[in-house]
Amino acid sequence: MRTLFIDLGHSTKFPGASGFKAETLWNRSVWLRLAGMLDPKKWIVVLVPDDFGWKDLRSSNMNLINRIRFINSRCKDGDWVLSIHGNAAINPAVRGVTTCYMGGSEYMRQKALGLSRAYAKAAGVPIWGGGAFDDRTGRFGRIGMVRDTRPPALLIEAGFVTNKQDMSIDATTAAKGIAAWFNAL
Repeated sequence: MRTLFIDLGHSTKFPGASGFKAETLWNRSVWLRLAGMLDPKKWIVVLVPDDFGWKDLRSSNMNLINRIRFINSRCKDGDWVLSIHGNAAINPAVRGVTTCYMGGSEYMRQKALGLSRAYAKAAGVPIWGGGAFDDRTGRFGRIGMVRDTRPPALLIEAGFVTNKQDMSIDATTAAKGIAAWFNAL
């Protein structure tokens, strides 16, 4: 059995983007449905904590470091990491799904593209930005969750929280695409 570590990307202290829905609420609503859709014969599902003693956390970076340490201290060969997010744009017409992966790995680029396609098919949203986002091209630098975890990791931007159509998708429908991809892995 493999473990799928699911990271919700943000916490109530560091909530992420907001728009038609708050990113932290969107991530959690997808997670709540996803957990029960993953094949229990294939996956042990572990929710990564997002509150490592808030009084000691001064930044979202420290929160990220603690989440990565949590995963790395518990993982084994064959495990995976999924970080669920919602994207944001100034233009509310921008919509779609993309999945971030550790740049430089063609294997992970293909996995990212596959996850985006499965999500798009289930949720009926377009693929944005080609469907696979190389973490080396991010405006804030490399993405720690896909770069620093020992197991392979994908960070799905499951629609734009700033787009009304993307946020009108039922979280169960969104979770079905993610579950279908991981269950086929």
